[in-house]
Amino acid sequence: MIFVMILSKTEKTIGIVLASLLLLLTLSGTWYFLSELNVTLLQWAMFNACSPSGLMYLLCFLLFLRQKKVIWLPVALLPMYYFGTMGMFTFTWSGANIFAQLSHITMTLNILWALYVLFKTEDYKSFAKGLLWSILFFVPYIVYVMYYCRTHAEELNRLLQMN
Repeated sequence: MIFVMILSKTEKTIGIVLASLLLLLTLSGTWYFLSELNVTLLQWAMFNACSPSGLMYLLCFLLFLRQKKVIWLPVALLPMYYFGTMGMFTFTWSGANIFAQLSHITMTLNILWALYVLFKTEDYKSFAKGLLWSILFFVPYIVYVMYYCRTHAEELNRLLQMN
């Protein structure tokens, strides 16, 4: 199925607006970690896992728009859900974390839009394939992020001024 015939102009515009917001928040968060906190790329990818997850979703979203293949949408859903949606319940809703929460909300809205498109197209085979690729690619990344953050907890607490 070609999504252009399935998605209305409004639905497509909503997806583009949500992806654009995610891009702006991801770039801002990346700048904060790399410029303000002066972390290495590895530390950025581990301590700010939302940004690589968001960038992966944006890449998949662009591939979806260009190739018109639904399989691309679910590929980045697992890390977006784990670091974005679940981040809303991990971080506090005060102080500097408000900015992080805006990113988490935007990630969740992008997930909801992608799921809407996936269910609207009724291309469940592509959904399953994309989700399988997501699991194969991103479960090891999630596991390593959790391991790295646990073994570098003092550094993480110092950088993010956590209690």
